[in-house]
Order: sequence, then structure tokens, then C-alpha cells
Amino acid sequence: MARTIEGGIKEHQDIVRFTASPVDVAAKDQIDLMSRNWFSLTPGRNEPIEHEYLDAKSGLKETVRITGSSEHGIATIYDQDLLIFAISQWVEAKRLGLDPSRRVHFTPYQFFGWLNIAPHGTAYARLKDALHRLKMTSIETTIRSEKDNRRKHRIKQFSWISEWEITEEEGEVRGVEVVLAEWLFDSIRDFHVLTLDKRYFEIPGTVERWLYLYARKATGGANGVWRETFKNLYKKSASQQEYKHFASTLRKLVQKDNLPGLKLEKVSSSLGKDMLRMERTEKRQITDRKPAVEKEAQIALIEKTPLEEAWENVLEIMSKHLSEATANSWLKVLHLVGQDGDTLTYRAPTKFIADHVQSHFASKLRTVWQSLGHDVKTIRFEAKNAKKTAA
Repeated sequence: MARTIEGGIKEHQDIVRFTASPVDVAAKDQIDLMSRNWFSLTPGRNEPIEHEYLDAKSGLKETVRITGSSEHGIATIYDQDLLIFAISQWVEAKRLGLDPSRRVHFTPYQFFGWLNIAPHGTAYARLKDALHRLKMTSIETTIRSEKDNRRKHRIKQFSWISEWEITEEEGEVRGVEVVLAEWLFDSIRDFHVLTLDKRYFEIPGTVERWLYLYARKATGGANGVWRETFKNLYKKSASQQEYKHFASTLRKLVQKDNLPGLKLEKVSSSLGKDMLRMERTEKRQITDRKPAVEKEAQIALIEKTPLEEAWENVLEIMSKHLSEATANSWLKVLHLVGQDGDTLTYRAPTKFIADHVQSHFASKLRTVWQSLGHDVKTIRFEAKNAKKTAA
């Protein structure tokens, strides 16, 4: 409910501000920030965080480069809590029918209450330090550089927050105002976000925190399972640890197995590489009530797993090799069931389609999956009331 109150999301220059009870607001994070780590896992880091990978759809190289000031260093994964708070309040405001801007006003008491931490002097000092680091951290990226549905090689440079302001009375902080970066704001305005378990803020370790965020996105599909090699996780985490120490941390996390809503298990790939199996223990529920078309599109956007995203990339590449009509008729009708080790399983509407795809396209499909870096040796096609066929 909208009300005139000290705190909440400020509507541009209006005096009406929105705030939601910290207990009621679900924690939200931006999806791109969950795919790879954009924050320092160690305090005072000045070594740049860099990610580079090939976008299979466009064929262009995506890059991320994050730097910090010599005085404050790069914003940490704990500083990210403030961004998650702002994003969550904005999404809640939209849910209630408001039209909030990227200028967010709140009181420290609201922020600390939402995180469930005591509002003591140290917490206030950390809040100020976080504001400095979020403002002074510089991000340069090509991710989401589309304009008017056209892809160009653009580099966006921004800081997490464009500006901030603190109001103090008699030495005590009464109010905080931040302006979110336009790049970040544009993505959350399109609901490019995922809901987090509020127990996330109780996770003590930095590697644990990042792993939770990554696993939350990776296991977001209907089956709720994802596997990844230790080496790949190490690269995506941007950890400054030596790999052997990072791998040791993962093994300890598997033993503890206490990330909220997730189950961790160490497994091996077909090549004998250490892999982490992540499974959501609280799976997405499918209800009988049919949501609005807009909501269906939103769910499809925010609940896509890396495997589902990879299948879209494979389809895009296959469409270039085949005619679009052929890809639509024979490949887009397939449902990707999942991956078990080095085996992919698809379900086709009919046995005829399953057999046809196996005969004409299975080899090329396998080659494209492998070209995208996936350990796929066998592809199975199944249909209702039919035996599986493998390629």
C-alpha cells in the first residue's frame, strides 16, 4: 500500500514514497549477476575481475571487466546485499501497481531489518563503506548491448550506483538515497530477475554465497538439476584463490550440504573430471491455474536453466545450417528432458519424429553441442509409448 512515509522507493520528484514490510518483500537478484561473479570475494581487491566468452547466438565475444579504486577496491559480494535490497523493493513496488524510478530512498533501520541484522555502529559504518565501493566500482561490459533489436558491438561503462546521499541528524544516519545504474535498472524493469531464499543473507562464506547465487539460476528449470565441472565453477567465480584451495572449499561445501533450498553432490564426468551436482530441493510448482500471457512470458524468462539456454543456442546454429522451416518442423518440436553425464535426452511428440531426427540430424546436433563446450557423446530421442533410440 502506498503511503507517505520516511523510506521506500521515491517516485521521481514526488513526495509520495513507497515502502513494503521487510518481512513481506521477497529477495530478488539480477540474472546476469548470477551467471558469473561480478563482485570481489575478498576485501580490498584491486585486481580486475574479467570474464570473456562466446555468445553462440550472435557469434560475438561477450566481455565483462570490473575495476575498483585504489582507496576502496572492488565492491564485495556483501555489498551486493544493498543492490538486492533495492531491486527487491522495486519489484515489490511494481507488483503493487506503482511506477517507481531508479532513485531509491530508505532508512538504515529498514535495510538492517530486511537483512535481519542489529542496527549497531559497525553496521552503519559498513553501510557507508558499501556505498563508497558500489559508487567507485567501474563495470565495462558488452552484455545486453542490443538497441532497437539490433546487435552491435557496444561497450557499456557504469558504476553500480550513479549517486548516493546520506542524511544525518546529530551524528546518526536517518535516511539513505541511491540511484541505480541505468544498465541495472533496465534489466530489472524487464523483470530479468530471480527470487532468492531469504536465508541467503545468513550464508557466511563468500564462495558459499556466490555458489548459492549461481546454483539458484542454474537449477531454475522444472527439473531443478545442473552439473558443472569444478574448473568451470572456478573460472566463473573469479576467485583469487589457487584452484586447489577453491576445489577444497567445494568439497567441504558438499560435506556440509547446507545451502538453503539446494542439495550438493560431488560426481565425476565421463572424462573423470570433478563435477558438482546441484539440485533444488524446493522445485518450481506447476499450478492448474493458467496465468496471464504476460506472466507466462516472465516465468519463461526468469526460470530458464543454462541447459535450456544452451538448447536455444543450438537451435539457432542448427537453423543456420538447415532451413528455418526444417528446424521449426523437426527440432523446435523437441523437448529437452535433461542431461545425465555425457548423454542428452529429448522427447518428441511422436515416434516418427523421434526416428526421423535420429536418422537425419542427431550427428549434427551432437557436433553443435560439443562445439559449445558441452560434454555430449550420446543423444537419446524418446516418444510416448516408444522405446528410446540413441545416437
